Order: sequence, then structure tokens, then C-alpha cells
Amino acid sequence: MIEKGKVSQEPFLGILKILEEAESLNLVDWNAMNIASVDQMNQPSSRMVLLKKISDEGLVFYTNYNSRKGKEISLNPKVAVNFWWRELKKQIRIEGFIEKASEEDSDDYFNSRPLKSRVSAIISNQSSVISSYEDLTNQIDNYLEKNDESSIKRPNHCGFIIVLPNAVEFWQERDNRTHERLKYFLSDDQKWSSCLLSP
Repeated sequence: MIEKGKVSQEPFLGILKILEEAESLNLVDWNAMNIASVDQMNQPSSRMVLLKKISDEGLVFYTNYNSRKGKEISLNPKVAVNFWWRELKKQIRIEGFIEKASEEDSDDYFNSRPLKSRVSAIISNQSSVISSYEDLTNQIDNYLEKNDESSIKRPNHCGFIIVLPNAVEFWQERDNRTHERLKYFLSDDQKWSSCLLSP
């Protein structure tokens, strides 16, 4: 389930249509997307995250700002995103920029999560070395013993991130390697144009 804001223009209508197609087939993690970032040494890294919201503004996911990806996108806000659904024989490739969403939106999502997931977000220093998962679980349990649920608030190091696309490519597998590639790109006047690409 993803939250759908105002989606009224291409290429966002196309993205939403394919997401809804994947959801309707009950595909596992149909809203999973790979997001790639680059560190200060120009070393790329990528990971899977879950899309939480979509609107004409962009694509939203939740993260720890102190994680590797959080640190990388704070240094370089340029990212690449890829969705791929084997069953649909489709993928969507996106390039764009990152910015933080509103505090209110981040709070609303954090408060909707299961209790232990909220505490884990507080306890976990994402991407850092830990001694064991048993120790992490014990830290979560200890935190719950000492704190009332009403006092558990979103930590400042976690929140929503928006991907603001400036290029979106729709890829559809076809026979004989004649795959369909439709690319949208955002011009300097903030208007979308499109073209077909050779497979």
C-alpha cells in the first residue's frame, strides 16, 4: 500500500499505472525500488527501499539520515532509482535529486509504524557495526521497559525523503530484442518532453 497524492501529469501517471498493475497481481514487494547514490570518493552504492508515497512532486521513501545512503545523499543529492518487475517484463529507470519531506509527513508515518519498529528506528545506528542481533533486540526490549509508548517520538535522524525526478524511462520487454523504451525528461522551463530510445 502506498499513499497516492495528486498524480495528474506524465510521467507520474505512467509510474502510478504500472505500480497499480503490480499491486493488483499481489506481487511480493511490488513497491520495492533500488536507489543508487555516490559517496565523496565517487563510489556508487545501491540498496532496495520501499516506495511509501507518490505524487506529481515525486517519490517518497523513509530512511535513517545517518545511514550510508543518508550521508551520501546529504553530500550529493543526485540519485538514480530503478523499479523492475519480472512478472510484468517492465522496469522504470529514474534520475533526479533528493530533498527531505516535511516534518509533519515524517511524523505521521513514524507514528503509523508498529511499536517495535519505531523503537528500532530510535535504537539502531544504521550501517554501523554491531556486536550481535541479540544485543540489538535486548536494547529494544530494555527501551520499551523504561519508556511509555506515548513518549516514543520520531528521532531527528529518521524521516521521509523525496526523489524529485528529472528523467524517467519506461522499459517494456518485447520479442527479438525490440524492447520498448519511452523516456521523459524535464526541461529548464520545468515541462516534460518525451522520446523513444533504441533498445
